[in-house]
Amino acid sequence: MATCCHSVFHQLVNDDNYKESNAASDSLDSDCESEMLEYEPYEPDEFDLDLPNEPNEETGSEDITVSGRTWKSNPPSNRESPPKSLGWSLTAKSESVQTIGECFHLFINEEIIDNIILYTNKKAEQSMRENRTWKKLDRVEIDAFFGLLLLMGRFGEFRESEQDLWKQDTGLSRPHYIATMSRDRFINILKYIRFDDSTTREERRKHDKLAALREVTNIFTQNCKDCYNATSVGCVDSQVVKFHDRCSFKVCMQDKMGIKIWTLCDSNTFYCCNMDVYLGKMENETEKQQGRRVVKRLSEIWKDSNRCIATNNFLTDIELAEELVEDKIFMIGALRKSQQDLPKILGYTKNRSKHSSEFLYTENVALLSYIPETMKRVVLLSSLHGGQKKLAASEMLNCYKNAKGGVDKLATLLQDYSCRRATSRWTLALFMHFLDIAAYNAFVIWQTKNPNWKPKTSLKIKRKLFIEKLAESLTLKNINSRATEFEHCRVFLHKHIINAIEATGRTVIKKTNTTGQKRSRCYICIGNNNKYNTKCENCDRHICSLHSLQNRMIVCNNCCITTVLS
Repeated sequence: MATCCHSVFHQLVNDDNYKESNAASDSLDSDCESEMLEYEPYEPDEFDLDLPNEPNEETGSEDITVSGRTWKSNPPSNRESPPKSLGWSLTAKSESVQTIGECFHLFINEEIIDNIILYTNKKAEQSMRENRTWKKLDRVEIDAFFGLLLLMGRFGEFRESEQDLWKQDTGLSRPHYIATMSRDRFINILKYIRFDDSTTREERRKHDKLAALREVTNIFTQNCKDCYNATSVGCVDSQVVKFHDRCSFKVCMQDKMGIKIWTLCDSNTFYCCNMDVYLGKMENETEKQQGRRVVKRLSEIWKDSNRCIATNNFLTDIELAEELVEDKIFMIGALRKSQQDLPKILGYTKNRSKHSSEFLYTENVALLSYIPETMKRVVLLSSLHGGQKKLAASEMLNCYKNAKGGVDKLATLLQDYSCRRATSRWTLALFMHFLDIAAYNAFVIWQTKNPNWKPKTSLKIKRKLFIEKLAESLTLKNINSRATEFEHCRVFLHKHIINAIEATGRTVIKKTNTTGQKRSRCYICIGNNNKYNTKCENCDRHICSLHSLQNRMIVCNNCCITTVLS
């Protein structure tokens, strides 16, 4: 049977200290504008429902008919056996990865990176002052930018200011940030990063509220679908990316305010398989059957796979469960008392003892009414258990308990090492959430590909080491590029930057002053008859001290193309 058994990835979540996840805060306390918010109704816990004490319909001893659907007290005898459990595995797209960096780039791929480079450079060039020039962003530098964000998340530094992270020559300095790029460069990339063509955005926004991030979202979501074969049981639920500034589809859910994302994840590994950003009502239309549309859309990738989906009482629906069975997808979830097709006899609690249970069956669906406490009840629906002749309540309850909460646990894992920095732009807040998902999904891919990686280390420690190695691999090329440019005299770097580069393990070649046997006049000086034995290390021409920079190497003014002071 397709069941949710605890995999090694459950080690990442400490159940004793588990609590409902909140995505990383933006640290911005701007007021919530009522016209920009969509309030979500409170969803009561299924174990605390207020129920009628008496059934409202007449029922026979065997069959109950509600909404044209006949419920029986015994399961059907012609039902096929439940499907066997599936193990997680890699796909053709992901099985060839060799490095940690390649795992990450399965999700943040070249197509996404090239879009960001194109539109960021365009935005920066339009916004820069006339007396300033923008150094074009490239793949190496944008990878380094991502690496620094992930490093901040790994060490919980996403709330710290750039001034603190780029401190110079103190015992509290972070060499890796200083070595990777300058503080001002990081701030500028964060300021100008864009994901779409601003010239066509307004036209696209008329039909799509997510227009400013739609292309990147579609590519990223498709990458998540294509890189992993999930186990037998998944979970559909919502997670909220906290965001307090202006956004036309921001929602309020109890104490959480932000952008809601409907998510399908693997209940065993918590891999994010599919997602859909909730955009609210379109043109003031009343939204009906939202839960049914969400589950159908997200589960489409599992059609004909005999997998099971766990849902909460907002999403679970009897008719939906029957439709999913036709697509060979099973459902298990709690039902609300307001469910129209629910036989009211299952809500009867009077004279029922604690821990008692009652079952009703149709051809494809089983309902369980369970009394966890006196005068309280929970009703579970399952299209997975409908054909078993002797079904214990504990079996269905345990299956649901193990399968539900996968999205909440994913949100907790993302929050542990979230890279999201304070921003007033919802596009950037969402994209940094995508980076968190990409880093975790990449870890699942790497662990599946290399189960014996660091075998004596716990999975929690492995994840920390994975993020560190990922950040290092993303920033290494840019560090080498800066060091090489310095060695070839194309840039001038302060001593503390050189020390930071060397602290990362990259040795900077220390050239000594070039002194030739023959003395000659400075080639730049006019009317100066003095002779010097010092030569420019780049063009090999004699130079005087007035027309050269002598720090770690001698470079003439004409050869010193770029000066980087911080």
